[in-house]
Amino acid sequence: MVLKCNNCGYEGSKAEFKYLHLADSAGPNSYRLCPKCQFAHYCDELEEGEQFTGEGVWGAGPLRGKVFKKKGKNE
Repeated sequence: MVLKCNNCGYEGSKAEFKYLHLADSAGPNSYRLCPKCQFAHYCDELEEGEQFTGEGVWGAGPLRGKVFKKKGKNE
């Protein structure tokens, strides 16, 4: 999905616009920050999402599901 800034006219993907916070206490609307002019842009988060173009599923690396524990004093 391509977003267009109402302030400077910059167009970019939703991933380029930094997520700030929800616009309402309940609902899909949020504010995202324009990477060019730092203007808060009102955005509907339920619109069609980005198409994934990576090689694999995010978070499915070799460390997924492993439990990491802090070493004890005797180790």
